[in-house]
Amino acid sequence: MCGIAGKSDWSGAGVDTVLTVSGMCGVMSHRGPDNQGVKDLGNIVLGHRRLSIIDLSEKANQPMSSADGRYTIVYNGEVYNFREIRKDLEKEGYRFNTNSDTEVIICAFDKYGTDCFRKFNGMFALAVWDSQLQELILARDRFGKKPLHYFFGRDNNISFASEIKAFKTDESIPLDISFEALNCYLAIGYILAPMTIYKNVYKLEAAHYLKISGSGKNVSKVRYWDYSETFAVKNKDSEDDTCSKILFLLEESVKRRMISDVPVGAFLSGGIDSTSIAALMKKYHKGELHTFSVGFNQKSYNELPDADRAAEVIGTHHHGIICDIKDEIDFINNAVDIFDEPFADNSLIPMIEVSKLASEYVTVVLSGDGADEIFAGYITYKADRYYSYAKPIPDSIKKFFINLNLTGGNKKKLNWQYKQKQFLNGTLHSPEKAHYLWRQFFPPEDRVNILGEKYRELVFDSDPFYTFQRFYDNAKDLQPLDRNLYVDGMTWLTDDILVKVDRTTMHSSIEARCPYLDPELVEYVSSIPVDRKMNNFRLKYILKKALKDTVPEFVINKKKSGFNSPVGAWIGADGIDEFRSFNKYVYDRKFS
Repeated sequence: MCGIAGKSDWSGAGVDTVLTVSGMCGVMSHRGPDNQGVKDLGNIVLGHRRLSIIDLSEKANQPMSSADGRYTIVYNGEVYNFREIRKDLEKEGYRFNTNSDTEVIICAFDKYGTDCFRKFNGMFALAVWDSQLQELILARDRFGKKPLHYFFGRDNNISFASEIKAFKTDESIPLDISFEALNCYLAIGYILAPMTIYKNVYKLEAAHYLKISGSGKNVSKVRYWDYSETFAVKNKDSEDDTCSKILFLLEESVKRRMISDVPVGAFLSGGIDSTSIAALMKKYHKGELHTFSVGFNQKSYNELPDADRAAEVIGTHHHGIICDIKDEIDFINNAVDIFDEPFADNSLIPMIEVSKLASEYVTVVLSGDGADEIFAGYITYKADRYYSYAKPIPDSIKKFFINLNLTGGNKKKLNWQYKQKQFLNGTLHSPEKAHYLWRQFFPPEDRVNILGEKYRELVFDSDPFYTFQRFYDNAKDLQPLDRNLYVDGMTWLTDDILVKVDRTTMHSSIEARCPYLDPELVEYVSSIPVDRKMNNFRLKYILKKALKDTVPEFVINKKKSGFNSPVGAWIGADGIDEFRSFNKYVYDRKFS
């Protein structure tokens, strides 16, 4: 796990470019406190910050070049099947000087070219420089677990980095605010790729690679994996066989993600996702397994008792911490800087805390992230199903209930009055728009009020729903639940959940791994018939059945509880208005 950066100068990189890349790496020291490497390759300078996980020797430091010197790589992430790929490459005559996955990746690129990205089971953001063709390749893993940003400047030169803050060290890069990105943030609480908060800085989309050649004049972007295609063909396995296959694939995924030369632990909330990961880790972990959780003084938000109970049954050495109001206002302020751009997922606050706690004991943590997105674990999927029953109700009746003032004075996570209003509002629109609206913060008119009347046209013309609609159109032949799972995977998962996991863990210099997002597991789950994912409104039906002998029964039967913070209690909002207030608070903190 690391941070990468680079900058081209097609007229020949000099001292200034080297110093710039060194500065870019320096501000990302938290991503890689163990080593910094910068290499001048003629027309480009590559930089790297290393967090040593596999092969801790200096030989595994980066930038790393191939044996013949043609290719040089900087790489952030882990490829868990590197040993299998290495064996195949050794049969082809390749020889290795390290035990690192980095060397395997560069040899795989030499052998397979960009086809290698489909062979990698893991998370990665990387840059490979081909000195023979004078060509740069930037690539990102299937779900974008590892970040990669880029900027095209004068004379077709490109700069890239793991974090946006790295661009601030280069005075030649204009950092003008993108109001399209602000509009997206105010609508859904995060910024969809390829946008960033700055007009000319972009995120490389998940499952894509970018090829730059011809002194920067030739640029092509290619999607090497299409998640929607994995839903097309449904398997015919029996329910019992499906459960066995899920458990087998999840167990294999966990074992892969335990490969490390440094201590490994797990986040444990007491829910089915994190508990299943911890339980399977315990089966193979040598010695004491450390697990970590975070809670709150507000009872409806506090999951520490559930985590303690699960840890006791599994047999882990558990550590818990309470987030308290006296500390968390500072954390809200710090979070703005940690995330580089507006980000209103309020669970980032406990994630910062629990990551800091985990860093005192381990360098790698496994988490349950991704399970809800592939197995249909969110209440929004129930709302999608209820949509067809509510759609025929006259709009006038729905609007009457929507306009009732029923949302005040409730400190629970999501009070039923708010859910009712959000649901009814969604049924005024198409099924796709309704699914999008379940998670909307500010509607267009509110966004106009915040940004200003002069941005009215921009607010409506750049509505983030258009991006969602493009994903829906890409999956128009899929069943409704699968379409929503696909769209959530390409938006909510990639640009919110995984951003939160990466930034908070890397801020404390630890690596987070997500077994539920193993490509083999994801593609198999996509092929499962929809009525096994959500059976008669029972969410994650097949996963719960598959794990009935792996996790305690009280975990299986536990009511779904989102990982949220009591922001309303902290900053004075009421009920669900806490989420909207938090969104506005971060906006004001950064841009007012």
